[in-house]
Amino acid sequence: MHKIFIQSQFQSIFNRLYLALIQLFLMMLPLILVPMLMDEPFKDLSFIIYGLFIGIAVITLWLMVFNSGKSKLIGHGLKFDDDGIVYMNYGSNKTIKWGDFKGFVVKNNFPRIVVLSSDDENNIEFSYYTFGSNQRREIFDYLELK
Repeated sequence: MHKIFIQSQFQSIFNRLYLALIQLFLMMLPLILVPMLMDEPFKDLSFIIYGLFIGIAVITLWLMVFNSGKSKLIGHGLKFDDDGIVYMNYGSNKTIKWGDFKGFVVKNNFPRIVVLSSDDENNIEFSYYTFGSNQRREIFDYLELK
């Protein structure tokens, strides 16, 4: 079976926001806790928060505007063909041959990660929200049959 799943523009923005908010939380946690433990308030916390949000917004808008037309890169995609599984990440491909495929697991870490395992430890990992719920369901159903 030849099947390809390509991340939608909405899912790209949602996934980028999801990952960015987790990174922001993980970066902000020490910035909040350390001053509390030292009894000294951190004065420029809002500047850092606004800067991170602006940075995320600029990157997202840049991808929306310039990653279009004939030269558009596939942001994230997953392709099943006769040879195996190919994960596409902005022009960079990673492949697991069907003979090396050991299965998949969803790690409920922070953030949630999907890991496609390979015998040669050349695993493919991507965010759980890289693909929409319907695409995820199809991907997981197909991989369970393999």
